[in-house]
Amino acid sequence: MQTLLDRASNRDGYTLTVSLEENTISDTEAFKTSFGIDPFRRDCLLEGLDDIGLTLRHAAELDTYEQQHDAAFWVKPRAGEQAQA
Repeated sequence: MQTLLDRASNRDGYTLTVSLEENTISDTEAFKTSFGIDPFRRDCLLEGLDDIGLTLRHAAELDTYEQQHDAAFWVKPRAGEQAQA
């Protein structure tokens, strides 16, 4: 790690590349290593998803659930009664 920091500080044109697609870190001087990351987090980062984005992926399923839930659990007038406004 210190070697990479020294190279970055002291060498013009030094480039360090982090590839999330390949799970690798490499530089312009033949350094290359791999790293691990949680697959779920990796996919979220690659797709640019935050918590809201993840939720919106399931918008259709959530809408269906809410409609079914509302139909099953909202208080409804009994047969023959009228709803009061």
